[in-house]
Amino acid sequence: MTDAAPARGATSTQIAPGTLVGGRFLVKHVVAEDAFGRLLKAEDKKTSKGIALRVFPTGFLDAEATKALRAECRIAARLAHRSLAATYGVGTSGQAFVATEWVDGQALSDLIAKRAAKGGKMSLRGAYNVVAHVCRALSAVHEKTCHGSLRPEVVWVTSSGRVKLTELGVGKALLDTKGVGAYQPADQASLAPEVKTGGAPTPASDIFGIGTILYQLLTGKSPAEGFVPPSQAHPDATEAIDRILLQCLAADPSKRFASPDDVRSALQPLVADAPASDASADFEIDVALDLDEPAVAAAPVPKPPPPKPKAPPPPPGGSPQVGQRVSIGEAFRPSMASAPVAAAAAEVDLSKMLAQITENDAPRWMVVKDGLDHGPFSGRELVKLIVEGEILENHDLTNMDTGERRPIKEWPEFGNFVEQQKLRREEKERVMALQAADRSEARSGMFKIGVAVVALLAVAGGITAFIMTRESGGEEEIAEADLGDFIERGQIELTGTAGILPDPPRGGMRHGMGSGRTVMAGSFVGSYEDAMNVAVELGDATMNGGQGRLSPGDVQGVMNRNLNRIFNRCVVPEMRRGGSIGNVTVDIAIAGSGQVMGVSARQGSSGFKSCIRGAVRGIRFPTFGAPRMGARYSFSAE
Repeated sequence: MTDAAPARGATSTQIAPGTLVGGRFLVKHVVAEDAFGRLLKAEDKKTSKGIALRVFPTGFLDAEATKALRAECRIAARLAHRSLAATYGVGTSGQAFVATEWVDGQALSDLIAKRAAKGGKMSLRGAYNVVAHVCRALSAVHEKTCHGSLRPEVVWVTSSGRVKLTELGVGKALLDTKGVGAYQPADQASLAPEVKTGGAPTPASDIFGIGTILYQLLTGKSPAEGFVPPSQAHPDATEAIDRILLQCLAADPSKRFASPDDVRSALQPLVADAPASDASADFEIDVALDLDEPAVAAAPVPKPPPPKPKAPPPPPGGSPQVGQRVSIGEAFRPSMASAPVAAAAAEVDLSKMLAQITENDAPRWMVVKDGLDHGPFSGRELVKLIVEGEILENHDLTNMDTGERRPIKEWPEFGNFVEQQKLRREEKERVMALQAADRSEARSGMFKIGVAVVALLAVAGGITAFIMTRESGGEEEIAEADLGDFIERGQIELTGTAGILPDPPRGGMRHGMGSGRTVMAGSFVGSYEDAMNVAVELGDATMNGGQGRLSPGDVQGVMNRNLNRIFNRCVVPEMRRGGSIGNVTVDIAIAGSGQVMGVSARQGSSGFKSCIRGAVRGIRFPTFGAPRMGARYSFSAE
C-alpha cells in the first residue's frame, strides 16, 4: 500500500503491537500506514484466526461517515466470493476500525513495483488472470453494491496465488461522505472522472478501475504518470488490447463496458495464445480459470471453424498515437460505437458447458454422499468432483439459492459431465479387462503374439484418432472433448472432498472418567475407530468446553493442500507395485488442538493403509472448541 500521512485534522493512530482492540482482536504488527490510518494484522482471540484491522485516525470519521461506513460494511459482510476478502464488521476502540479477512500475501501494487524495479512487466496472460479474478469478484459485488475505489493497492495476491479484492465497503463510504479529497493524488488517478468531480461511485466507475489495474499490470506505470498505449509498452500487447483498455477508461460512463464479465469476455480471446508466465515471475496466479473458456455457443451443433475476429477500427480521435502521452484524466472520449471485441465462436465442447455453469459462479451446491452433506461447492468445484468420479449420477444435489434438490443426473447443466465420466470409466474398465486378459495369456504362454498385436493396434488407433481430431479441429475447435484432454488443458484440478462424520454413540465414548485407557486430546492413538472411542483427558488448555467443529470446507482445504505429498508418498508407490486403488476414503479423528489422533484408510493393501496413516498423522488442522471430531476425506487415485 502507498505510504501517506493521515488526512488533515486527524490524529495518527498509535495502536501498538500487543494491544487488544475491541476486547477481542490482539494486534500482532503494523502492515501499512496511509491516508486512512493504519492497516494492522491481528488475531481474533475468539476464533484464533488472522484478522486485518483497518483502524482510522481519531477525528477522521464524523458521525455521517461512521454511519455510512457501518451501512456499507453490513452490505459487504453479506457478500461471499472466493476472490473477495470477507468483511466481518465495524467497531470502535478509541478509534473506529473495520475487521476483515486477513490475506496472507502482497498487494498487487507492491508486486507491480517489484517487477518494474527489475526492469520487467507481468506477462499478458498473467495480467489477464489477475483482471479475470477481479472481474469475477466484482460480478458478485455488483449484485448488491459497488467497490468504488478500485486500484492495485486493494487487490492482494495470496502466497498460494489466490487473488483477493479487499477494502469492500470502505472506499464507497469514504467517497460518499468525504469525497475524493480523502484520497492522495496518486490514488485519485485510479478513480473514474465522474467520481473525481463529485459524483457517487457506481458499477460503471468500477469498470474504469478495472482499466487502471490492467493498465498498470501491462505498463508497470501509474496512471498519474500519463497514458502510454500498452501496445507500445508491452511486447505481447496489441492495438486490440489498447481499444479494450480505452473503452474501460472512457470519460463517459455509458461508453464503458456494461459489466465486468463483458471486460473479461472481450480480453479472453486476445490472450489465449499469449506466452505463459516466465519462470522468474514473482508470483503465480492460482488457476487460469478463464484462459481456455470460449464463448458459449447458442446451440450444441458443430460448425466449421469461423475466421479469426477482426479488431474494431481505431476510435476517431480517441486512440493515442504511437508514443503519444496523455493523461488518463483527460476526456479523450473514444467513440466505441462498435461492439466490444468478442470471443470467436468456438465448437461446442465441455469448455463451453463449464463456461455456462460458472457464469456468476458461487458456492451454492450441496451434495449428499454416503449419508453426509458435502459442500457448499461452486459450479467449477462440482464439475471437478464429477470428473474425478467423487460425485456420481445418483448422488443428490441441492441448489442452496433455490432449495431445489434432485439426483445430479437430473440436472441438465451437469448431465454431460456425468455422461462423459461414465464413458471414461467404461473405457478404463475395458482397458483394464484387456490388460488382465493380456497377463492371463502371458502366463499361459498362449496367444502372446496375437494379444501384443491387438494391443499395439489399439494404441495406434487411439493415437491416430487423437491426431486426426486435433488436425481436423485445431486446439480451439474441439467438437467432442474427452475428459482426459479437459484435465490436461488445466481447466480441471484434481482435488478431494470432505465430510464430517458423526460422533460414536455416547456409550462407546469415555471422557477421562471411569476405567479404561485415557489419553491427552491430541495424542496419536492409531486407527480412526480407536481414537474416537478412547477416553480423552479434557484438561488440555486448548479445550475451552465449546462444541464448535471444523466445517467440511475447512477439512477439505487442509487435506487438498497436502494431497500432492500424500499422492507421491503413498499412491504412486502402490500403483508401481501393481496395486489397484480407485477412490480412496480416509477417516480422520481430529483433536480440538488441530492434531490428528487417528487415521483409517478404507482401500488398498495393508502397506498402503499404513502409508496413508503415517502421511496424514503429521497434518495439522485449525483449532476448534470440541475435544475431538471425525471427518472423512476422499480422493481419486485413478
